Amino acid sequence: MNATNDLGMNILVMTDQYLPHAGGSRVYYHNLYSRLVDAYPDRATILTKKVPGWQEFDKSLTGKSLRIIRRFQPLPDLHAEHLPKIVFPLFDATLRVLGRGVDIVHSGDLYPPGVISLWLKHFLGVPFLAFCHGEDITLTENRRHQRGVRNRIYERADGVIAACEFARQSLLGIGIPEDRIVKITPGVDWQRFAPKARSEALVRRYNLQNQRVLLTVARLTPRKGHATVLRALARVLPDEPDTTYLIVGTGPQAEPLRRLADELGIAHKVRFVGYVPEEELVDYYNLCDVFVMINQEQDGDIEGFGMVFLEANAVGKPVIGGRSGGTADSIAHGATGYRIVPDNVDELVGYLRLVLPSVELRRQLGDEGLRRARSDFSWSTRVEKLRETSLEVLARCRGGKNSRKASMASTQA
Repeated sequence: MNATNDLGMNILVMTDQYLPHAGGSRVYYHNLYSRLVDAYPDRATILTKKVPGWQEFDKSLTGKSLRIIRRFQPLPDLHAEHLPKIVFPLFDATLRVLGRGVDIVHSGDLYPPGVISLWLKHFLGVPFLAFCHGEDITLTENRRHQRGVRNRIYERADGVIAACEFARQSLLGIGIPEDRIVKITPGVDWQRFAPKARSEALVRRYNLQNQRVLLTVARLTPRKGHATVLRALARVLPDEPDTTYLIVGTGPQAEPLRRLADELGIAHKVRFVGYVPEEELVDYYNLCDVFVMINQEQDGDIEGFGMVFLEANAVGKPVIGGRSGGTADSIAHGATGYRIVPDNVDELVGYLRLVLPSVELRRQLGDEGLRRARSDFSWSTRVEKLRETSLEVLARCRGGKNSRKASMASTQA
């Protein structure tokens, strides 16, 4: 796919956190950039922070085209007392631009990556793309100062990548021109997330013999809606007693959720699995009959896309999610699963009573989810679109029709 005269781009990616930090956007970034440097003669340097497990993760990367530098320090907010902390990441990013011939900056978060990107563009003339997942806007909408800085970042960016339709509409809502927004949703690695038989070892570990399994894979926070599932399960169990709820993930709501299960009298039907390594998740998806995560907005924090729904579909499982944020992209309502009003226990009870007893309906929804995941969500098409957008920005900033044609030729070759 590469043109022989394509020397590739040198991209500086700034993001507050990167894998192995949990989170769909972090998986999104890693798939984009690791696959980009594998497919094209480009180089990407990820400037980010240290997170638990980073040494082992970084050692697993091979090749020199993707480098991770973990000295970056994010800001908790834009309050005045935190602003001096931007000096070191700004200095570090500037040195990398000056010393390594960076062609373009990709900003994965607003603060401070977006602010630093503005500085690099203004003083050093380096173009930048900014990512938007949707919550970037909802979380800052009621904070006047942060809202102003946010708008300035998106307005001055040479292009904005919207990770879902919700993000795209939110950008349009704050006045970003449509022709400067490119929608690139996450993809799914359907070679890894693929249907296979249940792991007998996991069935024995969690006592799932002859059980229909509900599964949630998510951080244990109120926004992920575990409490809604527990309340619905308590009402469904009398009619569907051979049902067990498997909860994969960690977080601050672990103990409150355990107490709620006790209060509802269903603790014996709930398994708190805890942390599961990324490479083992496919075995847990294949354990379940229905994947459910009733995502909802929490103080402006929303589900940007919901990669877990796509992963569950890719192993042939029906999904149920919240009608909030970007899940309209990840769930085809009525075809691959269902979207419900968040916190609406009655609606969730209705759908669980619909899908749990029906092997045929679960198969139908799961088969369509599998087909859609494989046909519509290839990572390679997302990588190609990101590269094409970056080359177009570079051509536009460097000027001239010839450079634009050369850039486009290298993408299409």
